[in-house]
Amino acid sequence: MKKLLVVIMILALTTSLALAQEDFSKFDAGLRGGVSSGVTGRLWMSEGSAIEAIVGWRNLGLVITGLYEFHKPLQIGEVEGLSWYFGGGVHVGFTGWWAQALTLGIDGVVGVGYDLEPLINFPLSVTLDYKPALSFLGTWGTSWGDLAFSVRYSF
Repeated sequence: MKKLLVVIMILALTTSLALAQEDFSKFDAGLRGGVSSGVTGRLWMSEGSAIEAIVGWRNLGLVITGLYEFHKPLQIGEVEGLSWYFGGGVHVGFTGWWAQALTLGIDGVVGVGYDLEPLINFPLSVTLDYKPALSFLGTWGTSWGDLAFSVRYSF
């Protein structure tokens, strides 16, 4: 329990320091569906970087993931609004509802995104990403196949 408290405090401190560094104005929130499903929120730190938080469930467990992502434009023909991104972060949570075990580890992410707002005149974006994870503590283990589709509304 002490380890979980330390991890949560480190995540909170890191996030508050990152938020204090720049003036930002964009936040996306939505649903994530795939191998591990849940809710996702992304706070843009600048034009090319964002912090993403995922609260997901998988194998009867609940895991919170924090990622720092670098976003780059993706030019394919005349299609506007495409981007690709990569990054990494950490996860913490519990596995199993009956025999709960703490899980803690690192994550990577790579994906593609499409901003639908220019197309449909509504602040909506979709992403497809691959997010491998490696747990150092707990029974979550190594997850090399976390592929997910997300739909987000931009505030």
